[in-house]
Amino acid sequence: MNIDINSVDLNEDYFHFTNIKNVESILNEGLKPMVGAASKMIDDRPNVSISQGAKGVMGIVNSFVFMLANRSISNIPEEFRKYFPEIDDFSSQKLVGKELACRAMERKLKEEVYFRVNVAEEEVNEARIGGLTGFDVNLPYGIDKSKLQLITENDNVMSAYDVCKFIYEKAKNMLIFPL
Repeated sequence: MNIDINSVDLNEDYFHFTNIKNVESILNEGLKPMVGAASKMIDDRPNVSISQGAKGVMGIVNSFVFMLANRSISNIPEEFRKYFPEIDDFSSQKLVGKELACRAMERKLKEEVYFRVNVAEEEVNEARIGGLTGFDVNLPYGIDKSKLQLITENDNVMSAYDVCKFIYEKAKNMLIFPL
């Protein structure tokens, strides 16, 4: 099942991002608790990580960039190395740095998609808050496929990069203080 990005609540809805290669199995089987690449970076337990609203979506991106930028090249997780084609020697102790981390994150997001996750407030109350951002909602159980909707725009699946771009453009065009 899909949902157009213009129909999601960017303040209250919950979101989960994953590699586009996982979409078919998630649509068939739902989300299962696991220790993904981000969870490995912080030695987390198996869970399903979701984030709330645009703040959560952008917070995850920012956290990935921060975590990667402040690691030595030799400590880039194996799953992330393909996003660093500029690096030939992964044994270096030099820090990755913000510029390389941002480019890698952009590449990663272009291979990923977002699901809207319909969870009840009582389910969220059972979760542990933490994860990579410090405010991810980490559910210790799976999410049934009937509670998941792939985010689209005009019936086209959006990459996670495009979802983030949409959120950024929407925020950028808002007047916070009247002139």
